[in-house]
Amino acid sequence: MQRYHDTTTDPLPIHSPQHDTERANLARQTAEFLARGGNVQQIGFCMSNTPATFTINPERSPVYAHLFVPVASEAAPKGQVLPEPATELAQTDEQKLAALIMADAALGNSPKWIAKKHHMTEKRVRQIARDYHITFHVQR
Repeated sequence: MQRYHDTTTDPLPIHSPQHDTERANLARQTAEFLARGGNVQQIGFCMSNTPATFTINPERSPVYAHLFVPVASEAAPKGQVLPEPATELAQTDEQKLAALIMADAALGNSPKWIAKKHHMTEKRVRQIARDYHITFHVQR
C-alpha cells in the first residue's frame, strides 16, 4: 500500500490542453470526412447486437393512419370467414425456437433465463413449451 497517492496514473481532468487538442483534431477530421462526401449514419455507440426494443407502427398510429388506406380485396360471402393460411416460415421459426427452448430446458435452465437469452418474453417461452410438451426442471 502506498503512503501517498501517485497522480501520474490519474485520468486527465475534463478541461485540459490534451483534451482540447484531441477535440480540435476530431473536429478537423470530421470536417474533412464530410467535405469528401461522407455522411454520418448514427451518432453514439451501440454495445448490443439486439434489435431496437421499441418501434412505433405508423399504420396503427392515429397521426399517420390516413396515409395507409386499406386496399380493397376479394369480398368474402357474408357470414363466412376465410381462415388465414398458416405460413410455413412462421411454423419453421416456431419449431426452431422450440428446439432452442428444448435444448436449454434439457440443460436445466429456467424459462425466465431462456427468455432473456433468446430475447423473448417468459410468457412466449412458456407458451411454446406448452405447445411442444417441453418440461422444465427448474421453474424460476
